[in-house]
Amino acid sequence: MSDNPFAVVSLRGDVPQLDDASEDAIGPFRQVAVDAALGADGLIEAIADAEITTPWILVAGPDDQGLAEDLIDRILDGALGVFGLAGAVLDAAEIPEGIRAHEVPAALATDDLAAAVRRLAADIAAWGPRVPESWARIIASSRTDVAMRATLSRRALVDDPAYHPRALTPEQLALLRDVARRIVPQGDGPAIDLAARLDRMVEAGESDGWRPTGMSTDVEAYRAGLDALAAIWMRGHAAQDAVIRRVIDGEAPSGSVLTPDQLSLWFEDARNDLARVWLSHPASLARVGYTGFATGGTGPEPAGYLVLAAGEREEWEPEELGRLGAAEGRTA
Repeated sequence: MSDNPFAVVSLRGDVPQLDDASEDAIGPFRQVAVDAALGADGLIEAIADAEITTPWILVAGPDDQGLAEDLIDRILDGALGVFGLAGAVLDAAEIPEGIRAHEVPAALATDDLAAAVRRLAADIAAWGPRVPESWARIIASSRTDVAMRATLSRRALVDDPAYHPRALTPEQLALLRDVARRIVPQGDGPAIDLAARLDRMVEAGESDGWRPTGMSTDVEAYRAGLDALAAIWMRGHAAQDAVIRRVIDGEAPSGSVLTPDQLSLWFEDARNDLARVWLSHPASLARVGYTGFATGGTGPEPAGYLVLAAGEREEWEPEELGRLGAAEGRTA
């Protein structure tokens, strides 16, 4: 594991005094200075050559805003060899719309560039889980298909704690967050905002498309389901778990929004959606030890598996997955 919890890729040279902070600050930072004159293609190659396996922040000067937008576009479209873009610090009057559209955490450096980088890094570390370095390396590699790397790169971006719901009301989103904490507990430390991601998914119509007979669209079902649940929701984990069990068993009190059976059917979909959103994050894939995303590949040779025995792994897989297995042929 790297001794640097974050890296900085700067289009304007090293950031002075970046590690001149208190002992409890985020850092030390690995600094990678790249020449903006290389253009987007050259910069992608330079970043890939740096083999960054930690989350990293892009720093751009006042003359590099368009280049920064182009670079972020390409990285989030799955550029080979690059993974872990976590945010951007810009010496500009405002954050460019292209960066806002990608929902990349960003900050403006008005006076103290180093302080802006440290603050953003601390926020990113607090707002979401970290992808282990051995897994980041696999995602960046040619074993992972471009489209899959793009998807995982976007999913690895931390959630905005000030997120405003798109399909739900603020009250419904708050209740969905309560439910998510009971259905998919993420333990101590930074967590994925499953409710916010599910709200975006529902608003965009990106659910799995399945729903019980007689149920309405996903947006309408989530609104109705959460309103029905709100009428019987209680404070305290034990009381909430008891409500959840009654809803699952179809024993919730009849209400004006949904019948007990309808509420139970909707809640089955909601539980599946929450679990699916959690598992779609690259940090979750690492947590369960799933490397199946790295079998598409863009390298010269097929990127499948040669070792399939339980408790054994291939050379390219993280060490925590087991002992190195024996196989004929190449595994890298």
